[in-house]
Amino acid sequence: MPAWTYAALFAMVVWSVQRAMSKAVLATLTTPQFYFLSALISLPFYVPVLVADPPPPSALPGALGVSVLMAVTFGITTEAIRRGPVGRVSPVTGLSPALTVLLALAILGERVSLTEATGIVLAMTAVFLLGYRATPDPRRASWLALALFSFALQGLGAFLAKVVVTPSGPSGLLVTGAGMQVLVGGYLLRRSGAPFPDIRPPLMRWAVAVLALAALATIGYLWALSEGPAAVIVPLVATSPALGGLLGALVLKERTTRLQYAAILLGLVGAVLLTLPG
Repeated sequence: MPAWTYAALFAMVVWSVQRAMSKAVLATLTTPQFYFLSALISLPFYVPVLVADPPPPSALPGALGVSVLMAVTFGITTEAIRRGPVGRVSPVTGLSPALTVLLALAILGERVSLTEATGIVLAMTAVFLLGYRATPDPRRASWLALALFSFALQGLGAFLAKVVVTPSGPSGLLVTGAGMQVLVGGYLLRRSGAPFPDIRPPLMRWAVAVLALAALATIGYLWALSEGPAAVIVPLVATSPALGGLLGALVLKERTTRLQYAAILLGLVGAVLLTLPG
C-alpha cells in the first residue's frame, strides 16, 4: 500500500476513537466548550508543521478561504441539527464524500478501480444507514434545506482542501483552519457563558490525549490528501463512524440495532476495499 493509505487509515481509526470519547465527554461539556478545547489542543501541533514546511504565500488565500468555508459549514450543520433530529440530518450530511468523489472524478480527472468504486458505495451506504431513523418528522421543511446546504458545503470543502494542499502541502490549511476554529470556538464559548473546560478529571485527561492524537491524525489526513486521490481518501476516512459505532457498542455499551450492526459491517468492508490496490 502507498504511504498515504496508512496515513488515511490512521486518521480513520483515531477519529473513530475520538467519536466514542466525544460521546462520553459531551455528557459533562457543552458543544462550545468541547469545540474550543479541541481547537486549542490542535494549534500547538500544527504550528511546527508550518515552520518545518512553510507553504508559498500564494497558497495562504486558498487555505484561508477553505477554513472560512468549513467554519460556515459547521454553523449551518449545527443549526440543521438544532432544528431537526440528528438521526435524520446525519444521513444527509454524511453522504457529502459522494459529492467530493464526483468532483474529483469530473474536475481533477481522478480514476477509481472497480474494487475502489465498490468500497465507495459500501462506505456511503454505511454512513447513510448509521444515521437513518424511520420516524416521521413534521418539521422536515425547517431543517432539510439546511441539511442539504451542509451536504453541499462539506463535499465542496473536502474537494477544495484537496485542491489547496496538493501543490503546497498541508501546513497552510492546518494553521488557518485551527486558527479559524479557535476564533469561532472562543466566540461560541463566550456567547454561551460557559467556563473554560476543567481538564483535571481523569476522563478529561483522556480526552486531551485523544484530541492530541486527533490533531496528528488531521496532519496525516491532509498530507495523504496532498499525495493521493481524494476520490479514495475522503470516502475511506468517512467510514470512521462505522468503527466509532462499533466502539460505542462494545465500550460504551450503547444500544445498537441490527440495522446499525449491518451498517458497521458494510462500512468496515468498504474501508478494506478502499485500501486494496486498484
